[in-house]
Amino acid sequence: METRLEQEIQEEFADSFTLTNKEMEIYDIDATYENVVEKLKEFKIARNKFINGYHVRLTPNYRPRLEQFTHNISDPVGKAVEYKLDNEQEYNLFNIQLDKLYATMSCEENAYINDCLLCGRSEISVKAKFGLGRDTFTNIKHSAIVRFGIVFNIIVYK
Repeated sequence: METRLEQEIQEEFADSFTLTNKEMEIYDIDATYENVVEKLKEFKIARNKFINGYHVRLTPNYRPRLEQFTHNISDPVGKAVEYKLDNEQEYNLFNIQLDKLYATMSCEENAYINDCLLCGRSEISVKAKFGLGRDTFTNIKHSAIVRFGIVFNIIVYK
């Protein structure tokens, strides 16, 4: 007999819709990848800048959790910075959108975005962690890039 936790874990990814190669034909994956990497660079800088804001964290099984470390208001002078995520409100909205995106993506897609693009780990480590073949991993990688691009309106069409 399954415990309730085991049942929830099995049902957790039942509605993850990884895009197929045919669905991704209309997108320029390479150009979108560059946009995603630039957006994530902005995110990393803003995460350190707006320490009091909302932060998306992933659990060990790659499910999102939105956190706020403190309720203190940061220095209003410090909000005027030269980055595109240039104020705490924009950063918080970005994190809320990212939380929703992580909630709809598969565990493998979340691992690719988090481990490879944000944390700088190798693609081989993600492939090994989930036992993925080359073609399957490439499809998951492209799907994650396209879905991220669509959510943040940085997608590039062919």
